[in-house]
Amino acid sequence: MQRSTYWSIVGALFLAEIAATFESAMLYAALPRLINEFGDPITAGWLVTTHMLIGAASGVLVGRLGDIRGRKSLILLMLAVATVGSILSAATSNFGVVLAGRALQGLSVAVIPLSIGIIREALPRDKVPVAVGLMTTGSGVGVAIGLVLGGVIVDNLDWHYLFVASAILLALSWIAIRIWIPNRAGSAPNAPIDWIEGLLPAPGIMAILYGISESKASGWADAKVWGAIVFGLAVMAYWARRSLNSREPFVDLRLLATRNVAIANVLTVLLGLGTMQVVMIFSTYTQSPTWTMAGLGLSATVAGIAKLPSNFLSFFAGPISGLLTGKYGDRITVLIGGGLAAAGWILGLAMPNSLVEVISILCVISFGTTILNAAVYNILVGTVPEARTGEAIGTIAVTRGMASAIGAQVIAVLLATATLTAPNGAHIPSPEGFRLTMLWVAGLTVAGTLVALLLRAHKTEGGPEALTANV
Repeated sequence: MQRSTYWSIVGALFLAEIAATFESAMLYAALPRLINEFGDPITAGWLVTTHMLIGAASGVLVGRLGDIRGRKSLILLMLAVATVGSILSAATSNFGVVLAGRALQGLSVAVIPLSIGIIREALPRDKVPVAVGLMTTGSGVGVAIGLVLGGVIVDNLDWHYLFVASAILLALSWIAIRIWIPNRAGSAPNAPIDWIEGLLPAPGIMAILYGISESKASGWADAKVWGAIVFGLAVMAYWARRSLNSREPFVDLRLLATRNVAIANVLTVLLGLGTMQVVMIFSTYTQSPTWTMAGLGLSATVAGIAKLPSNFLSFFAGPISGLLTGKYGDRITVLIGGGLAAAGWILGLAMPNSLVEVISILCVISFGTTILNAAVYNILVGTVPEARTGEAIGTIAVTRGMASAIGAQVIAVLLATATLTAPNGAHIPSPEGFRLTMLWVAGLTVAGTLVALLLRAHKTEGGPEALTANV
């Protein structure tokens, strides 16, 4: 194998992050075409929902398995399975097969906790914060490429080529991981693995997220929605009890009692409910008719392009977040990122009336939000034992997914609280609706920023002493 260097390791993982998030984002550009192909929005929407459900459910399980069995072998397996899924979806127009392919592709989401675990085990300690920041940036780059390249493919080629592009990216990242990531043995537990406890989170998480996603079409009063959520909560409650009673659990929920881990999860919830909804809010804003006095009347394509400058600028935010963490610690980094993001939302209250103003506000919000996302990962890396990195990052990914799903529903309700009626009878958010929404997000961002004041400095990089010191 070729000798691994800092940049080869980071580059290979960065490519894997791009490949994983590309296939998450690419389908948004193709949804109108897929709705036409498969007949209705709900059917086509399952191609997005299934990927999200599998990705969220697999994060904790795969992250922990990587801790135990070795992260490189797990990341290669996930990329290989996702590649097979892309090939399946590219090879047919049968909805069932395409959906099965999307389910397999969802396993690539587990690349994120595995990548951060590899960074921690393979790189010098002082290089870890910036590298973790780069991984956060890689996710943003993948989303940007997915939206733009996905749009180009859909406009000029058959939609099947979306999955061809995804398969190529996944295969290239598999090769890069195979060549440049060093092999490291996992940390086997002292007691036999409780596979029931290890597998329980998957159906629980999927049931909760299924209920939340179904509320969009069925409404919160539907028995199916609450039935799924209650079932998921019951499974998670049983799993939590089993985990806490285990001498050496597959996923150690006692980590959540650690102050910095708990604060990282609270911060993630606040971000998911609020500032992570930036694309939804500003996409709606930029496409709203100008006669509402709260919109620019842009096409969907131009609205998507308007987000690109902030994606480019955020490329630097992840590494900067890591540098800030290394020099000043977690608390200062969160305060800086939260302050920037909150300032952007407060600026949005003025209802920008030009594309330049919107792009400027998006740059401020996205830059601050990316700093926050990278800071959350670095808080965990600096707190939990190295052998538990994968499960900690996987858990935070689940927390973010659930909070974001709920946040999207809340934002939709807030935008609908004050509307104007279009000539065709449609209800479009008014300036008051947008201001209320942006004020809500700004408040959540400020709350998350203030939560950082409760963080404790960690003296060691994830060793047992750090864990004890932060309880």
